[in-house]
Amino acid sequence: MPATIVVGGQYGSEGKGKVAALLAREIRSPWLVRCGGPNSGHTVTVRGQDIVLRQVPCCTEPSLATFCVAAGCVIDEPVLLGELDVLGIRREQIIIDPRAMLVTEDDRKCERGQLIGIGSTCSGTGAALIRRIERRSNVRLAKDSSLLTERCRIETVAPLLHDALDRGEGVIVEGTQGFALSLLHGRDYPFVTARDTTAAGFAMEVGLSPRLIDRIVLVLRTFPIRVGGPSGPFANECTWEDIREQSGAPRTYPEYTSVTRRLRRVARFDMDSIVLACKYNRPTDLAVMGLDRLDYADSGVCNATGLTATSRDFLNNLELTTGVPVAFAGTGFGTLDFVRFPDTAPTQQEPELNHARY
Repeated sequence: MPATIVVGGQYGSEGKGKVAALLAREIRSPWLVRCGGPNSGHTVTVRGQDIVLRQVPCCTEPSLATFCVAAGCVIDEPVLLGELDVLGIRREQIIIDPRAMLVTEDDRKCERGQLIGIGSTCSGTGAALIRRIERRSNVRLAKDSSLLTERCRIETVAPLLHDALDRGEGVIVEGTQGFALSLLHGRDYPFVTARDTTAAGFAMEVGLSPRLIDRIVLVLRTFPIRVGGPSGPFANECTWEDIREQSGAPRTYPEYTSVTRRLRRVARFDMDSIVLACKYNRPTDLAVMGLDRLDYADSGVCNATGLTATSRDFLNNLELTTGVPVAFAGTGFGTLDFVRFPDTAPTQQEPELNHARY
C-alpha cells in the first residue's frame, strides 16, 4: 500500500486532522506521520471527546496505529507528552525522529516580541526553525531530551516508513497549515508561515521519495478561514453573520483558532485559489469541509443522497473545474460528520453519526 499525504488547500484549519483520521479508519494498522510544529492544532474525536492535537497525528482509534513525528518537526516537549497521556499512547507506538528540533521558551519570547504583526501564534516554531537553519550551537534535538527518551522511541523515522511501505502497509502523512501560507509559494509574503506547506514539502520533511507517494488529498473549506488580526490579505472576506444568513442556520456560529483562541477571519469560496493549489500539489482527491456552512440542512448528513441541491451543485462544480474527484465531504464539526464518495467505499468500521454540535 503506497503513502498518502494530506495537505491543506487554503490558509490552514481546513480539516486535515479530520481527513487524516478518516483515512486511518480505512487501514487496519496505519502508520501516521505528523509534520510541522506546535503552532497549529488539528481536532479529532476520540472516544466521544473532541481533542486538539498539536504534535501527535490524528486518529479515532489510537490503540491501532503507530505514530511518528518527522525529522522536520519542531517539538514542544510538554505539549507532546500531554497528548500522549490524553490519548493513552504506549511507548512502543510513538516514534520521534532524533533530528526533530525542540522549541524553547526563548523561541516563544522571540516571536511574541517580533512576529505579532503578521498574525503569528507565537508558539516559537518559526524562531526555532531559524536557529536550526543558522546551525547554532544551542539547538537541541529530540535525541537530547531525556523526557522524550523515557516516553518515546527515538529512532530515525524515514527508514521505518520505507520498510513499512515495502511490506505493503499504509502510511498517512498529515501536513500542517495550508498551501496559501507556504513560505516559498504563498502569494502574500510576508504573511506566510515558516516552512513550505506543499505536498512535496511534507514528503521532504518526512524523508519520503516522491515515487513513494501514490495519493495526495487536498483539503479545503466551503468558507476558508485564517488567523484573526493582522494576518494578511484575504480575498472575498465576509462575516460569520453573512454565513448564517446564507446557510439558514438558527444562529451565528463563529470559529476560534484551536491554539490561540482568536476569532478567525472568514471569507467566501475562492475557486481561483483552489485551482492554483491543485496545480502545485496535483491532488488525486479532494476533501471538502463545511457543506453545513453552505446549507444548514446538510448538518450531520452521512450519505450523498441526503445532501441538498446546494451542496451537490457546489461539489459538481468543484470537480468539473479542478478535474479532481471529491473523496470526502464534511457536514459538521464532528470527525464522523461526513459523506464518503463513493458511498460504497470500504471502511474498517461503520461510522457512528455525530450530529453537528451547533
